[in-house]
Amino acid sequence: MRWGIVLISLCCLLSCGLEAFYYIDYIPDENVTMDRVYNATIRLPGAGADGYSAPSDYFDNFIIFYRIYISGDNPVGTVLTSEQRTAINATLNADFGGILSTTDKTSTTVNTSNLENFFYGRNYYQLTLENAEISDVLSASRSLGRTLEITFPSVPGQRPSLNLGQSEPQYALKRAVSGPSINFRPEPLDRFFLNHEDLYNSEKANDRNINADVATRSATAMPANRYTYVAMYIAAAGRSFETPPRNIYSQPTFIGVFMLPDSF
Repeated sequence: MRWGIVLISLCCLLSCGLEAFYYIDYIPDENVTMDRVYNATIRLPGAGADGYSAPSDYFDNFIIFYRIYISGDNPVGTVLTSEQRTAINATLNADFGGILSTTDKTSTTVNTSNLENFFYGRNYYQLTLENAEISDVLSASRSLGRTLEITFPSVPGQRPSLNLGQSEPQYALKRAVSGPSINFRPEPLDRFFLNHEDLYNSEKANDRNINADVATRSATAMPANRYTYVAMYIAAAGRSFETPPRNIYSQPTFIGVFMLPDSF
């Protein structure tokens, strides 16, 4: 009798709209390799990972969040420690600490249901591409099981780019122009990830109308040498099978910190 009551109760819960559990597997941290501040390679999950293939193929595409930081520091090697991040920009280290709990792959309590708003709340925006939709380039049909390479050249004027293999096109990276409830006008107007006087202008940084994606340097005195860096995170995004569908996300994975090449 007791089990009959339990079964009836469970059926009632399901019929009354018990929320289905959706899960998209994250990109393991060990799948990301950084080469100093110039290059990252990311081995993307294959179709066999949870949420990427039938019958639970919720996955649509990968998304990359970024924020730019003005700095007076030129580090040597890969940026790995809090001291290195703080030397670049104290806000970079504060943001890293604020985001860290969501990237903890050992945690069983991370809630990613509002991942985009979480990143937007820290002034991180979604990466875009020149002459291509990043949601198409990093879609299920094109990217699963591939190796994503993000390159920030050290040669002035060469545009940072991404590709999915040597035989694939290279796409120049471009900054965002919008987020939830915000539209802004990034300067310089070409929106490429190049160290330019309009980009490291502190008066335009953090401006919700201009460079909303740029964090000013927190030090009181700005040194003669001005650099800009960008931190990036990657996550999988998809849609539930409900009507209407809702957005679902994997845990984000930290890619690394890149140094922007000089514009010229």
